[in-house]
Amino acid sequence: MISNCPNCEKALNFSEAHLVKINGALSTLGAGTTLKIKCPMCTNPIELQPDGTLAEWGHKPTKPRASSSSASGGLEPPAPPDIDWLTQGSFEKDDTIKDIPRVLVLVDPGPVRDKVVGSMVESFFQPVAVDTVAEALEQMRVIQFDAVVLHSQFAGGKLRKSEFHAYMKKMSMVRRRYIFYILIGPEFHTLYSLEALTNSANLTINEKDLDHMKTIYKRGKTENDQLFGPYINALKEQGTS
Repeated sequence: MISNCPNCEKALNFSEAHLVKINGALSTLGAGTTLKIKCPMCTNPIELQPDGTLAEWGHKPTKPRASSSSASGGLEPPAPPDIDWLTQGSFEKDDTIKDIPRVLVLVDPGPVRDKVVGSMVESFFQPVAVDTVAEALEQMRVIQFDAVVLHSQFAGGKLRKSEFHAYMKKMSMVRRRYIFYILIGPEFHTLYSLEALTNSANLTINEKDLDHMKTIYKRGKTENDQLFGPYINALKEQGTS
């Protein structure tokens, strides 16, 4: 398995759960087929061969040598198609990449982050884990995330003084209503809707319940959709979302 993105050259810090899923997908590949994944940092596509190594793709085609028929004035076959578009990330028709929701994870490196990232992968998200608030804010500026997970003590801080939490609270609702905001910490009560509302979040989870985060997320997301879904649909119908 490659350790760095061939596009941005940053380390691919996949969680153990994510690696298991990738290796499982690779094991099902047939000869001559490849697996496409996205870099968690730059989001550019990476194509892997069945053995986990980088596929040699995106090379410019070479012009075929003239056959004896063309040399004698016969028809020359057309050149192979140009596949340079593969290296540009143009995958609009590839639903397996385009439709994967992304989640920004602001949790310090360690067992808690591993559990969060693993749970979100199991919930079919593509996690982007960051180590600093500055990095998180930059990611938010360039990527439209479907969910955000913030630990109340991220980067040694406290929630009430968190620059990122303040950013989320001040975000325009045109964008904010489409982001599922999850707060994690030892002080929170899992699935306590009033607590989540008080903290301008969609879901709160206590650290001790992270082993069940996949189920907790599913329950919280369902309740959120039932409450706000009709309102959002009405906004879309009126063209004001």
